[in-house]
Amino acid sequence: MFSDERLVRDVLAELAWDPSIAATKLGVTAKDGIVTLAGPVDGFAQKQAA
Repeated sequence: MFSDERLVRDVLAELAWDPSIAATKLGVTAKDGIVTLAGPVDGFAQKQAA
């Protein structure tokens, strides 16, 4: 199992890689292996992509 810090880093890297997602607007947290994304998205397609 990965550490929470590694999960956050990996999720942020994936979000930055996908040009359809405004990754700078999203916050990522992880606690006990559960990842939470928070922040505004520009529509349903971005929500699904995230």
